[in-house]
Amino acid sequence: MTRKVLMIMFMTLDGQAQFPVYDGPPYTLDVEDPMWTPRFHSIDTILLGANSYSKWAAYWPKMKDNPKAVPFQREFSRFADRVEKVVFSQSLQKPAWVNTRVARGPPADEIAALKSKKGKDIALGGGPRLAQSLLAADLVDELLIAMSPSLVGRGKPLFRTTDEPDFPEDGIPPGAPGRHDFLLVEARGLPDSQVFLHYALNR
Repeated sequence: MTRKVLMIMFMTLDGQAQFPVYDGPPYTLDVEDPMWTPRFHSIDTILLGANSYSKWAAYWPKMKDNPKAVPFQREFSRFADRVEKVVFSQSLQKPAWVNTRVARGPPADEIAALKSKKGKDIALGGGPRLAQSLLAADLVDELLIAMSPSLVGRGKPLFRTTDEPDFPEDGIPPGAPGRHDFLLVEARGLPDSQVFLHYALNR
């Protein structure tokens, strides 16, 4: 079976790849996780941009031994240690996090190489620019998004769009450059007013 590329990301209501900070516990970590937990045994590789990697590497390895961590944090820490992490960076030299390697070539080449090998699914876990490049190259098979009920007004857009104020058409037809169509797999509300969305590419 061909390895799938899953984009697993957070998004605000206005499309920013941000995680708003709330007064209470974020993302119901102590309640449920519909994005990663069901896939701990079906993913063996995580793709990360350089900035996302630096944040993940500073946070996740220590959570498995943190007595204040909730079960999801400890379980995700062990999972993230175990899987291969591929970081797309031109400057990172010697990643300290176990099972991490640096990819300096085009993401499309790296994913082609990964898919040519036997293995489980590949998850894009962080990096909006990396996400945009994979989507533009039609390399994402499924979208798994937790959408926060917030308009933040700034940040890094998860999806790339172009500004065409004089666009002559009312609609963008199938097959048009930049258009990608997905089929809904699952959509459900989470206890903290977030919405979990799962789409599969309609090939």
